[in-house]
Amino acid sequence: MTARVEEAVALPGAKPAGPSAPPPDAAHPVCFGRLRGREAELALLARLLADPEERLITLTGPVGVGKSHLAHTALNAAARPADATVVVDLADARDEASVWAAAGTEPGHDCIGDRDLLLVLDNCDRVAEHIALGISSLLRTCPQLKVLVTSRMSLDIRAERIVPVAPLPTGAGSPAVQLFSDLVRPYYLAGLTGAHGRRTVADICAELDGIPLSIAIAAEAVGTQSPDAILDGLRQGRHSGTHRLRDAPARHRSVESALSWAEETLTADDRRLLCGLSVFEGVFDMAAVRCAGGLGPQEAVGGVESLVHKSLLMSVVSDDGTPRFRLPHIARAHYRAELARNAGEYEQAYEGLIRGCLDFAATTAARLRAGEGRAQLVAEAGERLPDLRAAVARLRSRGDHTRALGLLVHLEEPLLVHGLAPDVADDIEECATQPWAADDDPFLVTEALLSVARWALGRGDTGRADAVLRRAASAAAELPGIRARVKALTGELLRRRGEMTAAAALLESALDELDAAGDLYGAATARRTQSLLRAAQGDPDAETPILRALEDLRTVPEAVPSLWAVPESVSAVQASLLTALARVRRILGRAPQAYEASRDAMRLLLGAGGPGEVAEVLETVATVAGSATAEERHAVARVLADAQALRRRHGLVPDDDAALEAVGGRLREALDAAELHQLRLSAHQISLRDALIAGLFAPRPECGDPAEGQDTGPAPAAAPGGLTARQHQIALLVAEGLTNRQIARRLQISEWTVINHLRVVMQKLDCTSRVHVARAMG
Repeated sequence: MTARVEEAVALPGAKPAGPSAPPPDAAHPVCFGRLRGREAELALLARLLADPEERLITLTGPVGVGKSHLAHTALNAAARPADATVVVDLADARDEASVWAAAGTEPGHDCIGDRDLLLVLDNCDRVAEHIALGISSLLRTCPQLKVLVTSRMSLDIRAERIVPVAPLPTGAGSPAVQLFSDLVRPYYLAGLTGAHGRRTVADICAELDGIPLSIAIAAEAVGTQSPDAILDGLRQGRHSGTHRLRDAPARHRSVESALSWAEETLTADDRRLLCGLSVFEGVFDMAAVRCAGGLGPQEAVGGVESLVHKSLLMSVVSDDGTPRFRLPHIARAHYRAELARNAGEYEQAYEGLIRGCLDFAATTAARLRAGEGRAQLVAEAGERLPDLRAAVARLRSRGDHTRALGLLVHLEEPLLVHGLAPDVADDIEECATQPWAADDDPFLVTEALLSVARWALGRGDTGRADAVLRRAASAAAELPGIRARVKALTGELLRRRGEMTAAAALLESALDELDAAGDLYGAATARRTQSLLRAAQGDPDAETPILRALEDLRTVPEAVPSLWAVPESVSAVQASLLTALARVRRILGRAPQAYEASRDAMRLLLGAGGPGEVAEVLETVATVAGSATAEERHAVARVLADAQALRRRHGLVPDDDAALEAVGGRLREALDAAELHQLRLSAHQISLRDALIAGLFAPRPECGDPAEGQDTGPAPAAAPGGLTARQHQIALLVAEGLTNRQIARRLQISEWTVINHLRVVMQKLDCTSRVHVARAMG
């Protein structure tokens, strides 16, 4: 038995491993550099190798991810006796016979017997399915045998413990970036210094998914090409670098050779699906797989399972548990080049990409309109931005502007949140002004132009907004309901220009048409503008239009059938109205009520806010918040810094410059310049949610409770059930039989504030209705 093991060590391809003979891949980091970012995987592998219950361990992962390197590093760390480990490199093996010949044994043979032996089968990709049953037989007949396998695909037998080897982490200062720097030839390192060079290297590593082999090939190309040129080539689907170290394995000489080495394990269906999926730049789901491959549900599931099993598709974690996948860059570039050789299949694959993006856009718009998981939907759109933009470009190049417009308009909100409004506005305007546009689909064209006009107003470009609205009015000439929305937005444009008389007349006309058409959303937006206009003119009843709009929307379900492609949820419209209500009340000198309305708006925007809406409500609460103490001034300055950061990031301008300048001036006088600078730095990458949470903690106005000093209702006694004074006061008024509107008028707060307080009252008192609240208070 011992002789057979020693004989195996002497055979070509079989090598002893231990402290006395370090494996070549571990001793010479020509491909993967020093072990960084693998500490957790190495610790897990060490535990598994030491555990007698773990008989078969398989390291799997994409091509070039470093499976062999990790295995050899773990073997060195284990420090097993030289005659207790046999390493067999199966890179050249093609069938089962050649595997067992290289290993010096045969399945089921009793030559190993009870010997404590670790058999390492490296690079099993091409023979995994041939040796699986043989390994199973050896494990049954040799009780002390342990097998370590490295392969892109698992063996799929009962004893197997699969250890996925993930790509290296990417980003500034990450293990992937350190590996890249280590592998650049010393006389070209100067090109990596400086902030720009470091950012470029980080982008290269992210583009290459953190896969060490891809990073090594790119790093060794630096010199003849700059990092910027390498990054540009990668983004266009080209891999740079033909100079490889002389002792690099033949299959690692290039990206093509790495992928071609084990292609014989792919079926014709695998290759077909890989080529179809290669047109996707980012993350895709099963629906996109079916579109790209022209497959039925079961075929798509089987195809994806096969590719994931062979480590050619990477699974992506999603918040909602929906399976999503992506092709590593190395595979995407390789199979896209193969796809391009067949013009018919190439066009068919891109048509699948377009169908998948259109389906995603329509579904996202419907879910946004229904108020479902806005933050998650916006994040999903961000993951798919490269494919969405590729689909639009493809449609425009074909002259298919109708579908391009539909996709862009459906995704107006996500595109705005991800900072793409300027580019997308240009695309929309160009598509919508094609000669066919107004006749082909006036509904879609008008809504697309309204989107551009809204974006232009948000950026302060009133000239462009004016020109676009004129085109929209022309497109909607024969459609009264749509024409009324154009009028309403034109009224907003005139208000911002200071043309108050013309704006008021246009808004009255628009509201007549919108009310007649039953367009509650359009009417709500027009009344918002009307209230702001009246407040600027000093009308003490300026809030009346907004209060009516809020009342109208109370009975509207969250998802409303609409002709409009843009998703409009009740929550988003209500938040916009409440922000405007807060601004109106601030202008009228009612700061406490403005504060309450702005907080109500922020609560709604936590689930339905875009950057412009969030910045506006933060600015509003900052202009009414209290700032008597140093701590309060700091809190207000933080809210204002967050709002300014959001506007800078998205190129938006405020609509209330005078009030903002006033509060900004007071803060500059009260706070140290270094403190304000630090707040601006910390707000640079603030998320919408974090900015809103900071806004909710803005201090109340100095004049205190709006009901203070007035006979607004019963004086709160000792509050039951942990109710606050305000909640107790509202509960007592409910017990008196007052409606929400009557309570709001009595306490001089918004009706939505009453509703929010009453909801909390019911929770604290464990009541299911107003009647139960009245009984509890009695």
